[in-house]
Amino acid sequence: MKWKEFVLKNIIEYCNRIGSRTFSLSDFTKDKKEVFRLFKPDNKHTEAKIRQQLQFLRDDNVLSFLDNTGHYTLRGIDLLEKEKQEIHSLDISKETPERKEYLVETYVRDVAWAKKARNIFGEFCLCKNCNNTFIKDDGLRYIEVHHIIPLCKGGEDALWNLSVLCAHHHRMAHYSDIRTRIQLEKFLLKEIQCRL
Repeated sequence: MKWKEFVLKNIIEYCNRIGSRTFSLSDFTKDKKEVFRLFKPDNKHTEAKIRQQLQFLRDDNVLSFLDNTGHYTLRGIDLLEKEKQEIHSLDISKETPERKEYLVETYVRDVAWAKKARNIFGEFCLCKNCNNTFIKDDGLRYIEVHHIIPLCKGGEDALWNLSVLCAHHHRMAHYSDIRTRIQLEKFLLKEIQCRL
């Protein structure tokens, strides 16, 4: 067995014993020092060899290095023994999902305006240098029509307030930080004004 395989095997055993995927290098080394010494008796730099193998396991995405205090988290296996036992003890088959009722108020958009926006502004995202699109089954490019000032905030269902955006920039217009949303709104209003 090679060093890396041996170190990983011992990490898994150690994590199973302590019941956690996260461990400190010092505790692990202290606990397994004799095991590693017996594995390769000729090696006089066991701790350095362990650190080297941990780096290799990090490079393989089997471990994550958490902080500068020498803590690692095991990522490379599906479940520890304790986790398997916890999953087997859970029986969610008898649980019924909770039912909730919501009252949702929506704003009805005029589909004709959206179609007109696509015809006038095109099939590509209005954001600079964005070519993020794809062809749908019907042969048309995918583009989303966006209300620059949302209807719920007093925006109109009118051409001056519509733009075409890729899905990414459309989500950005709604969910990014406030500064980015304001910048995008100003850019789109100016861009639409120029195009009309």
